Amino acid sequence: MGKSIYFSLYEKIPDYCVRIYQSGDWTLSNGVNLEVSIIGKSHRVISRKGNDCLTEFITCFDHDLPENSLETKYLKPGIIHHQEYRYGDLKYRVNVEHTSQVFNSMEDYTGFLGDVPLSDTLTHVFTSISEESGVPLPFTGLNLSSETNTFYTVHTYPEIGISIISSTNIELTSLSIVK
Repeated sequence: MGKSIYFSLYEKIPDYCVRIYQSGDWTLSNGVNLEVSIIGKSHRVISRKGNDCLTEFITCFDHDLPENSLETKYLKPGIIHHQEYRYGDLKYRVNVEHTSQVFNSMEDYTGFLGDVPLSDTLTHVFTSISEESGVPLPFTGLNLSSETNTFYTVHTYPEIGISIISSTNIELTSLSIVK
């Protein structure tokens, strides 16, 4: 049986209680501040610039997650969710993929990203599953490429043979040049 995993994006910060395993504060080169959190096998990223604020989640289905999202998208196997959102001065481009590739470690995932200039990493390995099962331990990780104004995420579910990977690029519309 598979898990129902969703991408959700909210204006501001929704009223939703989370258990935080790891967290960090990052800043993109364009000045957007990110509050990144690993919340179980899920993540929450709060992106702020001035009064503009968006909150991204990738989570297993939860009836308590607020319904007032800009978008909630069920992540289907083999389908890439590619979308651009604009909120205030934020232009938010996201690619999320439900893939059958399972990464054994955060190092495997960063290797998969190739020559992306990474400036920070946050990861949490879930050790409650016995290593004796022969299945890699599940983990959630986030990588920052401040230089490219992009963050990357990985969520592994080796027990069901899938990973959820994403990249989110945030630009400021006030800095965009239109010709």
